[in-house]
Amino acid sequence: MKARKSNQEPRKKAKSNKEQPGKITIYDIAQRLQISASTVSRALQNNALINKETREQVQQVANELGYVPNWIASSLRKKRSNIIGLIVPRTSMYFQSNAISGIQHEAHKYGFSVVIAQSDESVAMEKEVVNTLYSLRVDGLLAAASMFTTNYDHFNPFIKNNIPLVFFDRVPIGFEGYSITGNDFKGGFLATEHLIQRGCKKIAHFAGALTCNLYEYRLAGYKAALEKYNIPYDESLVHVHNLTMDAGSVAAKELLSSGKDIDGLFSANDSSAVAFIQEAKKQGIDIPGQIKVVGYSNDLSSRIIAPSLTTIEQSGYKMGAKAVSTLIALINKNDALTIDENYIFDLELIERESTKN
Repeated sequence: MKARKSNQEPRKKAKSNKEQPGKITIYDIAQRLQISASTVSRALQNNALINKETREQVQQVANELGYVPNWIASSLRKKRSNIIGLIVPRTSMYFQSNAISGIQHEAHKYGFSVVIAQSDESVAMEKEVVNTLYSLRVDGLLAAASMFTTNYDHFNPFIKNNIPLVFFDRVPIGFEGYSITGNDFKGGFLATEHLIQRGCKKIAHFAGALTCNLYEYRLAGYKAALEKYNIPYDESLVHVHNLTMDAGSVAAKELLSSGKDIDGLFSANDSSAVAFIQEAKKQGIDIPGQIKVVGYSNDLSSRIIAPSLTTIEQSGYKMGAKAVSTLIALINKNDALTIDENYIFDLELIERESTKN
């Protein structure tokens, strides 16, 4: 009897990983070392059950072959990625770059990696990166909101799914959850009071968008100091802009040509304060002789501008470290730790040449 011919096509031989660059797996490492794939997996995780010599051999071969762990698949198995998402307005901001350093160093202590995204002060971009980080299955999210974020609905995927979320520095108005901030009201008050105590009576203010908690509170502190010393609040002396160097330069030109004859300026960040000093010097105005200036953040620029800038120190590194330790405690559900829901850092004024008598 003749054998019946199969209707099935012969199976094609699977392509080797050599023909598929970037597809190296733990099985390739296991084959090279003639050990089991489970041993390779444990060795790559630095599991103490695998002896040190084997762990080192596995790591060496993994490096030689260019093995890259599939962390998404791993996170699905473990239900934990050990990755934190981080959203900042601009990485170029001195305060935010300091905060990022604190976040990364503190996260590393706990065995977490950080994926950093930038909103570039755009609500649309912020929404996009929130969705991206959620889809990456990060274990928790740290965020400093954009200057124009007026609600936090786009953070709902984290909130509704009980994925820890901590805002730091910039917090959307009305947010009820964990936050780490500086005492911005006190900072605005200290800066303005310092100018008044140095003899200033007509003090202008450069503010950021008042949709942002920082600039709302710093303006409130400015107003409170004026009220304490019986100086009338003049809304025309408040210039609201995005606090970049370019915007600060434009605001400085407008203010200095307005005929207001100011004798002091409190800027809600150092960049705009530095831009004001530069423009004033171009116009032959003596700083601090004619106008005294206080900034905010203690940027590097505040130390190298001439005259050096009096400013408010708000400790970006410490704030970042505190934010990430709070987030990780929430991720780990560490009931042994006392977690402050709304932690507020104290501030200090650093006096330099721009306010000397």
